[in-house]
Amino acid sequence: MNITRRACITGLPVAALWARSRTSGAEASESELIVTGTRAALERTLYAALRERAYPGQFTVTADAGKYGESTWAGQDNWAMAGAYLLAGRHREVLDYFDFVQASQRKDGNIPFVIVSAEKPPSPRSLQTWHRGLRYPEDVYVYRPAVRPGQPDHADMRARKWIGLFVHWQMKANPLGVLAPVCYIMTAAEIFAATKSQEWLRQKLDSLEAAGKHVLSRKDPNGLLGGAGFYLESIPRNQWDGVAQCYGVRTFRELARLTGAVGNYDAQAFWNGQADRLAARFRDVFWKRDHFAEYVHPERGVVDLHGLSEVNWAAVGLGLATDKQIKVLWPILMDEKNFWRGGMPTQLVTHPDSYEQWEYPEPLPFPYSNFMFDVAAMGRVWYLEVLACVRMGEKRRLRQAVINVCRMAQKSDWFWHERYHADGPDSVKPEGAYRYCEYPAVLARTVLGNTHIFPEAGSVLNKRGT
Repeated sequence: MNITRRACITGLPVAALWARSRTSGAEASESELIVTGTRAALERTLYAALRERAYPGQFTVTADAGKYGESTWAGQDNWAMAGAYLLAGRHREVLDYFDFVQASQRKDGNIPFVIVSAEKPPSPRSLQTWHRGLRYPEDVYVYRPAVRPGQPDHADMRARKWIGLFVHWQMKANPLGVLAPVCYIMTAAEIFAATKSQEWLRQKLDSLEAAGKHVLSRKDPNGLLGGAGFYLESIPRNQWDGVAQCYGVRTFRELARLTGAVGNYDAQAFWNGQADRLAARFRDVFWKRDHFAEYVHPERGVVDLHGLSEVNWAAVGLGLATDKQIKVLWPILMDEKNFWRGGMPTQLVTHPDSYEQWEYPEPLPFPYSNFMFDVAAMGRVWYLEVLACVRMGEKRRLRQAVINVCRMAQKSDWFWHERYHADGPDSVKPEGAYRYCEYPAVLARTVLGNTHIFPEAGSVLNKRGT
């Protein structure tokens, strides 16, 4: 198992490339823009976020930690970042991160989507607002990092108290209900793909299967996984999100591959069977003649009100859509311009102004007005489009998307915002945290993970060829 740190960026300083791109403007080649943007994503954001102070392997969701401090977001954000680090050769850091998250796992197999320090009791205000789902002190645990070669001297190696958040502040819909255990399993699958370590996998497999069984326990009598918005909280998709079903299928497929890799073929067959059943149920419920619906509401039934949603990208990219369905759906997706408002991939839905009052968050005991924050272009949605385009061999669109994402950062000193809301028919408005890590992580994953489409990846990491 390769657990050593690898020097990834040498040669021509990236600062020189940034300066050159600012001065050359439109004359800079698209290939140079891809190299510059991807290097910026790594050096200015992802490596800066790899702070490793609270524990070895710690990274934050913004380059400067910002308002999120040392909190660990063990869901989509950190999974996306972990995959980027692995592609850049930072194996030891991701192994340390995974150990930290594993320590937070409850006996029921669940993984928290947020982990915060429990050295001091939470404030009474936080228990009435964003942490109102926190179970203190029941979910407090102690973690002492294991020693690995290459850990930085500044990493805190003490045994410290931490607590995980398993229930969302919207306690009725409880969005993100299956997010963290799914991302935990997908991170493990990527670690194994990168390290090929049977020893590591055997050590983690009981924990991974426990997380998978927790995800399976969220299946309701209708055959779908509950959990509201898989990665959305505003607006929450109450209660059976289409993307959650797609990632559930991927989770079970990954567990089948991991158990099969160590020779447990009974478990492999079990998890493949669960994936097949969930995929078939998804197609039965969500397919609407030429596209997939968005979610299923407990009282209103199948919701398909906002044009096309990212569920369509997920169904294609994660392998749930049949060849017959893709033949109908793909030309529609390619013709739809509203996924790229202002050229920025990828909007959550194509008609963001069409939400109904009954879809808003439940009444809360504290002021909250940002109920449409996730109805925007987000890196997590773009990632689903990337998966779909890779599956379909849509190289031109993939490259154009990467170019557009790099150009957006070029306007903002080579950093990205958390969200890009539709602002009229052909523009977007950057909002949310600045120096956010999600778009850079997806950019790095896209370029470094698809070298047959992006030969520039070799230049990004300063290796000969790809």
